[in-house]
Amino acid sequence: MGIDRRRRASMALTLNFLALFLAVSALTTSYWCEGTRKVVKPFCTGPFTATRQSFCIRFNSSNLNDTRLVQYIWETGEDKYVMRKFHTGIWFSCEQNINMTGENCRSFLNVAPSNERGVLWLCIVAECLYILLLATGGLLMSIEVCHLGNVIDGLKLNAFAAIFTVLSGE
Repeated sequence: MGIDRRRRASMALTLNFLALFLAVSALTTSYWCEGTRKVVKPFCTGPFTATRQSFCIRFNSSNLNDTRLVQYIWETGEDKYVMRKFHTGIWFSCEQNINMTGENCRSFLNVAPSNERGVLWLCIVAECLYILLLATGGLLMSIEVCHLGNVIDGLKLNAFAAIFTVLSGE
């Protein structure tokens, strides 16, 4: 025959708490997406050093401030680019510095244009509502698992837990 009622409820509760844990970790982490990005090297300024040379482009102009001079760049193809690592989440977006030491992090308020911040806030509110509904459904499921009363009260708790879980979108 099938699985008994208490075992089904505890399995559903375990899956609900797993979903709740993953939702909270997704909201709090800045590692939703990570990878590398190809960025054009900037022009070198200041004295020549061997370590700085690999992260910038030298050109054969003696006057750095004269924009009328033609700047011949010796790097060709992939030599003009540097691969910078990044990781991003809902709160922060971080990218390696151009000299590959440390990283530069920006808040989501500085990354998104001002006319699109409302959509970002809507996503944050929706994620928080999702977590709240999942937590409420999990709380009702845990009450049902620990409930020692009659079967009808357990079914009512189960129904309310199902409603909250469905409303969360799971």
